[in-house]
Amino acid sequence: MTQNLTKTQIRADLANALKISPSELADDDSLLDFGLDSMRALGLLMKWEEAVPGLDYSRFMETETLAEWWGIIDATQSRS
Repeated sequence: MTQNLTKTQIRADLANALKISPSELADDDSLLDFGLDSMRALGLLMKWEEAVPGLDYSRFMETETLAEWWGIIDATQSRS
């Protein structure tokens, strides 16, 4: 059984990877501006896919904000 991810959890995971406080990361901030690179992104996506199977990694690479990433995750969870 999988457990749904929350936006708060996604924000915390991103903040941890970027070595910032979750409160510093607004929904519309560019993750690239905070230094998120492809290797860290891939690590996060692999972790999240354990809870949300079927994530389309390429969609994440076409977007760069927490709000956009959450939209992809939420839509994928809703289909499960």
